[in-house]
Amino acid sequence: MKRDWYTIRGDIIGGLTAAVVALPLALAFGIASGAGAVAGLYASIFGGLVAAIFGGCGVQITGPTGAMTAVLISIVARHGVEGMFLAGALAGLLQILAGLFKTGKLVRYLPQPVIAGFTNGVAILFFLTALDDALATISITLITVLVLLISLKFFKKLPESLFGLLVGLLVNELFIHSSHVVGDLPFHIPRLTLGSMPFGAVGELIRPAFTIFLLGSISALLSAEVTDKMVGDQHDSNRELLGQGLGNLVSSLVGGVPVTGAVARSGINVHSGGRTRLSGVLHSIFLLLMVLVFAPVVRRIPLASLAAILMVASVRTADWKSIRLLPRARWTYGGIMIITTVLTVVMDLAVAVIVGVILSAIVALFDLAHLPEGKDSGGKISLHGPLLFVGIEKLKERIKSHFREEDLVLDFANVSHIDESGALALQELLFAEAGKGRKISIDGLREEPLRVLERMGIKDKLDRSGVILLQERGGL
Repeated sequence: MKRDWYTIRGDIIGGLTAAVVALPLALAFGIASGAGAVAGLYASIFGGLVAAIFGGCGVQITGPTGAMTAVLISIVARHGVEGMFLAGALAGLLQILAGLFKTGKLVRYLPQPVIAGFTNGVAILFFLTALDDALATISITLITVLVLLISLKFFKKLPESLFGLLVGLLVNELFIHSSHVVGDLPFHIPRLTLGSMPFGAVGELIRPAFTIFLLGSISALLSAEVTDKMVGDQHDSNRELLGQGLGNLVSSLVGGVPVTGAVARSGINVHSGGRTRLSGVLHSIFLLLMVLVFAPVVRRIPLASLAAILMVASVRTADWKSIRLLPRARWTYGGIMIITTVLTVVMDLAVAVIVGVILSAIVALFDLAHLPEGKDSGGKISLHGPLLFVGIEKLKERIKSHFREEDLVLDFANVSHIDESGALALQELLFAEAGKGRKISIDGLREEPLRVLERMGIKDKLDRSGVILLQERGGL
């Protein structure tokens, strides 16, 4: 019972702290997206609430993020706010389907340079979106940035975004008197946006919806991975996709921007004591109460302060570890990361990720074709690692360049796997070598490669052609 009370107390403190941090970010992201401050608030309150209830990560805080905002800007510019609502709803449905079909684990297979590339690309877009409001009242921007940096350096327990926002508000009210402020918040019981959605433009919105789906899913699942390490827990990735999808669907229907898991707010929740999904639920409830009580103050917040918060957040969003790694990494790593970054900025995230994954796959195949070679002695060739079709060409070169003996032995003791294309290519190669009058044997054949050869009927054909197959332990 005592433990339960401490858990509840931690959830209350964690939810409240996360709400305090989320308020300025929700306002900033909503305005930056082009949908307005209220759209950011609706997303955090209603989308965040649904995701907290139904998601698979108990301490995840869901809401608008910088990465998502960078994507939404172009969608709003091309299709309007109503088009963004429809794209967000479609993305939510895609996430629900992805969760139901149990695809949550796939994010773990994204190559690291691709993740780093789109993260850095999003950070750049994020920074650029804040420039106009930042330059509109540059004095407030600089003061807010200075306060944020001081808070991050010396007052780490303070919610730096809220602190910077309050200082910017006071400076503007007392000295500068800029009219470039948030303005009135027509916060009321949300009305369904279903009737205003441009269903006739669904075909045009499929690609933006897929981009939101892709970014939202990747961000949420990566954020969940981070919070797992903080609390020593294991999230349900498929349920998390389902919760995020429902959150996006609800957010879009009530007039909010698309949402995803927010790693910084989730981390703040955990560090403040949040341990169950109650903390995420309370985050949304506290945020609603703050807006209702402090609306007269919120409307006076200068947009330059929000822009400063976005710019500092963009710098923190960038994957600096990947950038510092560039001088030491292979050129392929840096090339894929840079290409993904550029495509994210000049095109969109979906194109960037697809191209990055394709390039990573090509590099992986090239690497597999050039695995470290064992020592060749006499008529024996030692092979290492998985044998894919791309590796057969390398094997052909080794035979052609180094072997003149009548007997040829292929040492498969260190071949862990062979794929179907590799097996067919191997068959063709061995038939060609046998046709030259060579006596050929495969030594140390492991169980898994043997099963592939048997399943495809290649073993029997090799037996009939005179190729000797010797298993890892004894003959066949």
